Amino acid sequence: MTGGWLDRIRHVFLMGVSLLLLIPFYIAVVNAFKPNEAILSDPMGLPFGSLTLANFAKVAVTPTFNIFKAYGSTALITVVSIVCLIGFASMMSYVIARSRHKFFAFAYLLLLGGMMIPPQVILIPIVKLLRALGLMFTETGLILYNTGWYIPFTAFIFTGFIRTLSRELDESAMMEGANSFTIFWRVIFPILKPPSASIVIFLFLFVWNDFLNPLIILGSTKGYTVTTGIYLAVGQYSVNWDQIFALVILASLPVLCVFLFMQRYFVSGLADGAVKG
Repeated sequence: MTGGWLDRIRHVFLMGVSLLLLIPFYIAVVNAFKPNEAILSDPMGLPFGSLTLANFAKVAVTPTFNIFKAYGSTALITVVSIVCLIGFASMMSYVIARSRHKFFAFAYLLLLGGMMIPPQVILIPIVKLLRALGLMFTETGLILYNTGWYIPFTAFIFTGFIRTLSRELDESAMMEGANSFTIFWRVIFPILKPPSASIVIFLFLFVWNDFLNPLIILGSTKGYTVTTGIYLAVGQYSVNWDQIFALVILASLPVLCVFLFMQRYFVSGLADGAVKG
């Protein structure tokens, strides 16, 4: 009896928290379809008679921000960063998970220590390094930064998942004459779909929504991503809230689409990888 009441209280509490977290989403979606006057007078209201799609048409291409250019630049940076991270981190994680040498155990702990360092701490050294390499204010520099910064997180997910796989898979392939490189790409990597999907969702969210690093590394004149483009679209002395909310919705759509497309792998990949690791 007590357990039933506890479950009800837990469900009510979680529903309340969910509704509370949905308030910003509701505000953004509703105000994206309202004129600026309606937003200023009643930001929480839902006037069906004044809803419009004109906000999205106005923000598609403006003198300061081109949403299609921002989509292209951000998609390029995000996709290349994710591909590099999955390729490098998966191979590294396979070596760490399968090796019994103490060096790799220490290297793994050292790698995980990088997850506890705030990104702002290393931003100045990164800028100096990229400037010395001639990669400052370039998309290549930002991709290299993303690849290096998110390797600990990616390796953490992959290593935990690979450790749950039986070593008999490797031994059977080795008996067939396969080397370590072939074993990984032909046997192990095809099994990494669940953790790879979780990693893609997380990294897509992290890289796509990143604001500070593109603003510093790309600068304000060499190019912009979706987030920095929205920042540039905000006026210095006035703010068109109808356009801002429309831009926020347009910026969030790709992330939502990726999550919906890969959600069936999300829970299983996260549980089998990070938790068991």
